[in-house]
Amino acid sequence: MKKTLALLLAFALVLCMAGCNTVRANKTFTVMEEALDAEEYGIGFRNEDIALGMAVQDILDEMYSDGSAAAISTKWFGADILMHDAPYAEDTAIPDGDSSLQMILDRGTFILGLDDSFPPMGFRDKDNNVVGFDIDLATEVCKRLGVELVIQPIDWDSKELELSTGKIDCIWNGMTITEARLDSMFIPKAYIANRQVVIVGDTFKGSKLADLKGKVVGLQKGSSSLEALEKNTAVHASVKSITEYTDNVTAFLDLKAGRIAALVVDEVAGRYIMENN
Repeated sequence: MKKTLALLLAFALVLCMAGCNTVRANKTFTVMEEALDAEEYGIGFRNEDIALGMAVQDILDEMYSDGSAAAISTKWFGADILMHDAPYAEDTAIPDGDSSLQMILDRGTFILGLDDSFPPMGFRDKDNNVVGFDIDLATEVCKRLGVELVIQPIDWDSKELELSTGKIDCIWNGMTITEARLDSMFIPKAYIANRQVVIVGDTFKGSKLADLKGKVVGLQKGSSSLEALEKNTAVHASVKSITEYTDNVTAFLDLKAGRIAALVVDEVAGRYIMENN
């Protein structure tokens, strides 16, 4: 019950920031009232790097308590939408011989893997610098940990491979927690509640998920959007085809150009893209 209330409150804050989930985000695009799925974001570490993951989570919990995390959230979303009281997503026992935290401290760097086209979590600004909500959180975590943050853009569809081979130390970029990801990596706690939604233009006929029948739908390859669409078997079976993109910004540009009829996307990212394009 406590977790459900936290999810509802977080959703309400996101929707208040945007207006509401049924109003037009701008003169052209609308978020459908019906959502495909509810989800939570988490930070992924290698399964054997529990000491590192717990150290990062402990600092985040400290930032929740002292208000610094809320200030970062307010900067990007206009409100504190963080899940302060989220339970641990899996076992947090640190095994003997886990030197993952000490390795980072000795090296002096913490490598964060991300899709650098996923606003507002992590994306490139007009000066080509990677900025965003997750970047600000990670920067403060690294400051308190005493290491330098290194931002490493990756192919989102290959994120598990990038992590397991040691090219990055974590995946921190609005990553949806799924059972498959809990199996393949260590995710301490959820930190933001989100939804998978559908964005359409004002020429789209209809306002319900059922109206996607016979339409071309776009989404990001390797994202949880496809999983959310597949879970809704009736809608998934009814669409004409699914076009997969390397990132959501490119998919949105195709929506603007009329090459797809609808875009399935994380609501946090989708609303930001609409408001800034």
